[in-house]
Amino acid sequence: MKIDAVRLRECIRDQAEPEPFSGVVHLTKGEEVLFEEGLGLAIRAERIPNTVDTRFQTASGCKIFTSVAVCRLVEQGKLSFDALLSECVDVTFPNFAPEITIHHLLTHSSGITSYFEEDVDPDYEALWRDLPMYRVRGPRDFLPLFQHKSMKFAPGERFEYNDGGYILLGLVVESVAGVDFTTFVQENVFMAAGMLDSGYFAADRLPERTAYAYIKDDDAWRTNIFAVPIIGGADGGAYTTAPDMARFWRALTSERLLSADLKSQLLEPQIVTTGDSASTHYGYGVWIDQAEGSMRSYFVAGFDPGVAMKSSFYPEENRILTVIGNTSHAVWPLCEKLEALLGL
Repeated sequence: MKIDAVRLRECIRDQAEPEPFSGVVHLTKGEEVLFEEGLGLAIRAERIPNTVDTRFQTASGCKIFTSVAVCRLVEQGKLSFDALLSECVDVTFPNFAPEITIHHLLTHSSGITSYFEEDVDPDYEALWRDLPMYRVRGPRDFLPLFQHKSMKFAPGERFEYNDGGYILLGLVVESVAGVDFTTFVQENVFMAAGMLDSGYFAADRLPERTAYAYIKDDDAWRTNIFAVPIIGGADGGAYTTAPDMARFWRALTSERLLSADLKSQLLEPQIVTTGDSASTHYGYGVWIDQAEGSMRSYFVAGFDPGVAMKSSFYPEENRILTVIGNTSHAVWPLCEKLEALLGL
């Protein structure tokens, strides 16, 4: 299919409701870049524009990096998907079910109560009023928010999206690997995939070409520096570029990150999703859109105050589409329009 770059640019620039798009759209087929476009401002006060190589926050879009890290440890024989959480960490969770496994955590089926319950209070920014965001720098720093909470359901009973489960996976990686979670991912995922622009950057030490994330209050924009933890981790918050996401998908699917067996397990539909999800199944850290036995796409998505992204791999077309932005609400409607326009 021939790409109509003019129509794509018009679609991106016409995005207006609920807000204009600010970010990057990047489309590839194999190694070939079919389309790339940056729009809006990376740093509003300085009028610095977004470019294709701008780094953006990813929110939960980086849970797949955590799952790859876990799979790397499984491949090394240091961990198994059936291992019990209680066997892997030296932290006590007095109200958690003892049968929670790594598989349960990877598939959002552990049944624990997360540190952030969106259906109870959707205001993620409010979490950091009592626990200052500048003190949240690693998995253990999240524990006061949910370590003593009760179970919601028995492990394995159903899918229910859970950020806390991925925090626990970060603890597991640190315990088993013997290094900080972010160090392990940097060396075993980002470097291994050639993602040289990606990392877990502290908000007060951002590198060049990094966009600030913006929240709109009435008619004014403010950065999200006080709305999210100062540094990302196992459940979200890494920085990446749209081209680096393409590198990640190519490295994963070509088995440069994981063996064929582990890659297949990560991408296998592990559990049926629920609610109004745009997917039908969830693998290990990845959403899966499968209809009548046909695999339409694998994708990762993230949303935080001032942050939104979706990066999709379409196996039948061998295409990767990444839409990543530094505001909260333009990415989702734009993704729908772009997929329709591209026939994906």
